[in-house]
Amino acid sequence: MSDILSQEEVDALLSAVSQGSEQDYGIQQSAPVMGAGGMSSMDTSLGDHEKAMSLYDFRRPDRVSKDQMRTLQNLHEGYARLFSTTLTNFLRTFVEIELVSVDQLTYSEFVMSISNPSCIYVFKMEPLEGTAIMEINPSLVFFIIDRLFGGQGRPSEQNRELTLIEQNVIHRIVERGLNDLKDVWEHVGVFSPKIDAYETNPQFVQIAPPGETVILISLEVRMQNASGLMSICFPYMLLESVINNLSGESWMSSQSLSTYETRAVMEQEMQDVELNVASVIGKTSLTIRDLLQLQRGDVLCLDKPFDSDLMVQVEGKTKLAAKSGLIGRKKAIRITKIVEKEVPGCNE
Repeated sequence: MSDILSQEEVDALLSAVSQGSEQDYGIQQSAPVMGAGGMSSMDTSLGDHEKAMSLYDFRRPDRVSKDQMRTLQNLHEGYARLFSTTLTNFLRTFVEIELVSVDQLTYSEFVMSISNPSCIYVFKMEPLEGTAIMEINPSLVFFIIDRLFGGQGRPSEQNRELTLIEQNVIHRIVERGLNDLKDVWEHVGVFSPKIDAYETNPQFVQIAPPGETVILISLEVRMQNASGLMSICFPYMLLESVINNLSGESWMSSQSLSTYETRAVMEQEMQDVELNVASVIGKTSLTIRDLLQLQRGDVLCLDKPFDSDLMVQVEGKTKLAAKSGLIGRKKAIRITKIVEKEVPGCNE
């Protein structure tokens, strides 16, 4: 029965666990650990070195990797800059928006963090399945409303629900915010964010099960006389189909592809731009006296021989050289070379 621990060995193990340290209590390194039924299951030893441990909650697994979270942070830093420009133009006052955090938590924790009443807009990101939330802090909402209605931008003294007119005003701002969100997310895919519902009580908004993992984007909006928070909540099941596009490699490749596509579109648009083109036969200079005495039949001597190239100007800049001629009864020029560097005096 040598496989069964003695009472002294059991007390030593319990004492080590209660003190939270691994110390040598005289137990031999080959001492067996009692398993089920009192039989040994494996050999173990109590060392003097503590191992670094990290807590892991199996009820809240990290379903989005750090690399994908970093990509989401880069996306919404760009969104903060874009939406701040939109609000500045809309409110006619300087607005600064800063990304505060990108967190991974459960939906129930997000709902508990929202005040009641609040300004909650549920929106879809077609063609993705599911809905997301854009929530704006009431103090920030009432500041914007007071500003748009001709006031100095003062927050409300008490938290209350919005009237129908106030809802329509904020609805327009949220629509602009979703348009900016569409532009930022074009690196991940083509989406069409649209407002689906408006709610004031967070307990009545159920876009995901309470234990579902969500991505919370927290933004701080700062203006001259007020500041407040707004947040965007994406359930994991909404992003599940495009989560692989949020990796670092996909992000960099989409950036490169976007640059190439933008250049192609710009080149296509520039092909339809109309420009003024003129050929300069030659130049001369006259005094005012000579100019006033000009009559029909007078000959002016130019600064070039008759068989020299003509300078062709595009929007006043010399770009080409050509020879003059005729095509049928129409005057024409034939391009002979491209002028890499402007000739001094030709644009004067």
